[in-house]
Amino acid sequence: MTLKEFDSHEILGTAQDDDMKAYINQLVNELREDTPVYEKLRELHLTMKDVRDNIAKLNDFREDYHYCLKCPGIMACAKKTPHISMRVEKEDGFVKVQYEPCHKIVDQIRRDSRYMIHDFPDQWKFSTLKDMDLTENRRPIIKEFTKIVKGQSSRWLYLIGNHKVGKSHFLVTMANEFIAIKNEQVAVMNCVERIKQLYDLSNKEPEIFANEINLFGEVPLLILDGFGEEYKNEYIRDSIIIPILDARERNNLPTWFTSPFTIEEVQALYSVGKTSGPIRSKQLGNILREMCEEEFDLTGTSYKK
Repeated sequence: MTLKEFDSHEILGTAQDDDMKAYINQLVNELREDTPVYEKLRELHLTMKDVRDNIAKLNDFREDYHYCLKCPGIMACAKKTPHISMRVEKEDGFVKVQYEPCHKIVDQIRRDSRYMIHDFPDQWKFSTLKDMDLTENRRPIIKEFTKIVKGQSSRWLYLIGNHKVGKSHFLVTMANEFIAIKNEQVAVMNCVERIKQLYDLSNKEPEIFANEINLFGEVPLLILDGFGEEYKNEYIRDSIIIPILDARERNNLPTWFTSPFTIEEVQALYSVGKTSGPIRSKQLGNILREMCEEEFDLTGTSYKK
């Protein structure tokens, strides 16, 4: 007897005195009435004997299936073995249970592997555009992002605004979407911390420094978070900032910024040095203006995820 005959068959006959038989009868009935699980088991062509003999396994699968269906999120998974899903299969006449990583943890592992560096809270990696409050001043950014991932635009994104308006979280959310769509590497650098590290490396480990500059110049997507807030001098401008941005401009690589400063203000801040300062800072400003085309002002945006 197959599962197809489930609906009209009296499962265990009329003798219901035995408690175990009654309990098995109850479980089989619950399994039969659980439409999504029942449909999955139908694909295995189980017999009635298969169901009765393996009811404990199948009931465990049913509970696991529904827990995952209402997944509370990776961080809140309360399974005895978190992030593991059950799969039932029939092989050589035997019903077997297989265990495998759930699709969400697989996605997270893939996403983690795509972040070359991530200077932001780990929980932001789970953020999606569907979860965000897409205010009016965010919608043009989403529109431009869509063109970028479709290969219809090579412009850069420059977001300005006060602290705590959600600029960084917004760009990281789009970086998550970029990874999901393009499956390419991303680097999100905190400019204050990372540029200081690069500056220190240039003195102590020049070969490692050169390699890091190349990596930031070549990564498929680079986000400079808090751009303009880093310590500034001629060397940082001429040997770190401009070389990275120049390489990315030449290769048309997506480059996104968050900053409390406009491009004009950043140019002025980098006008350091007695002779070449204004010339080199103008070069920096020209790169930013040409590649960004415009600045997206999120000032006044309430921070809603």
